Amino acid sequence: MKHFATQGRLVNICFDQRQMLARVRETVDRHIWVREWGMSVVGNGSTSIGGLLRSQHVATQANIALLSPADNDDYSFVDQNFQPESLQTWGKRGSVINVEMRRYRESVLTGLAEDGYTVIDADDADDDESGVVIESVKAASVELYAAECQAIADSDELSPTELKKLQDKRAKTKTERHQQRKAELFRRYEIDVTPDLVEKDDDGWYPQLRMHYYLTLGREFLTNRDAKRAAAQLEAGENSIWKPDFNKGQLLPAVLLLENLNLLQFLTPDVQLRSSDEKMLEFKALAVTHRHVIKNYLNVSISEKLTSIAIAQKLLAKIDLKLDYVGRLGKRENRECVYQFVAPNDQRDSIFRQWLNRDEATKSESVSVTNNIELQTQVTGTTSQILEEVVSNPQGQAWKGLKLKLQQGLDSIGSSYSELISKVGEAVGVADDEPYWNGYLGQWQVWVNFGSECRSVVCDWLVGV
Repeated sequence: MKHFATQGRLVNICFDQRQMLARVRETVDRHIWVREWGMSVVGNGSTSIGGLLRSQHVATQANIALLSPADNDDYSFVDQNFQPESLQTWGKRGSVINVEMRRYRESVLTGLAEDGYTVIDADDADDDESGVVIESVKAASVELYAAECQAIADSDELSPTELKKLQDKRAKTKTERHQQRKAELFRRYEIDVTPDLVEKDDDGWYPQLRMHYYLTLGREFLTNRDAKRAAAQLEAGENSIWKPDFNKGQLLPAVLLLENLNLLQFLTPDVQLRSSDEKMLEFKALAVTHRHVIKNYLNVSISEKLTSIAIAQKLLAKIDLKLDYVGRLGKRENRECVYQFVAPNDQRDSIFRQWLNRDEATKSESVSVTNNIELQTQVTGTTSQILEEVVSNPQGQAWKGLKLKLQQGLDSIGSSYSELISKVGEAVGVADDEPYWNGYLGQWQVWVNFGSECRSVVCDWLVGV
């Protein structure tokens, strides 16, 4: 549905969309289009405070537990309980935002009504007038955006010093904003900036491309990359971490998930795929089994109702790839949709080569390549065994080798809880739910509400049950 709003009185404006609409001071009709759903969410997209905070607690423990053996470093000193009251506030606000994102159009229109606008659905307006306005707005939007992308691409190039100076400048002209955007895009992708590249970046291409790079050519540099980000955050926080920022900066769990799901098996050109293929059914079974982990680390919703092809398409979208529809093949009474992979012509190969040259040029400053590859192989194997164990034993039998490999990380979790018990006493919290199996850590855990926070505690008494 399309909507337009007629201005009445204005009150405090909280949302960027409403603020942008209010910048037109004249008393004229505002014609707008609003998406039914929002494009971004906070955390894993949960609409409850508990769900949002739990996902961050589990993700933090898993990130540290996976990074510790991969980086061959001790992270047991990390303070994971930094500003719990702020984290509670983050969870409350994040859950509200996620609800609004699921009902984005309704939220925006409700806010406009509260601001004093009279909201009229375009379907209720005069059909002829409505149709003309909608088409003219679409045409103007496309034209203005194309001109903006072209202006950025045509801007003068900046040196690193000039870019830094411009980034620190508060008030900027339109030309300066275009120059800064172009310089930042060139630094990010390391190829010539074109209008097409500007548009792709606006659509969220960079995180997709980055995931694909570290899943393939850049895999050997991933551990060092995550370790550097963790070290920088620990230094800035004096050995404390803000969980949402820490988890957002770590790519290793997401890449390991895609590796263990064997997502790259679908990227073989000229191989036809059907949902009924044996390997596709195995892929679906694995994805459905680990749907909660996939949701937490990749923010992708998986359900039994989806076909194996549909699940593959959702996960391939995380690296901006897809399977192309070939047609319906087979006998008339048993025809099936057939898909195959066609490599895109989007310059990502050139970008990956630039990134690879950059990482190889700086690898002398990180852990040696030989040790990195060896350690990463160990971590990948560990994650694979964890996933296989959960698949073969849904009751949650623990993999015996995990505690040995992640001993320091797990012991730090247990010791912090023991220390809390010794200081406060045994009755420090109330179990919030039944124990659950944490496949990434290979431990039974239970969520305990301590009043000011809800944290996951290792159920040592259930190990090996």
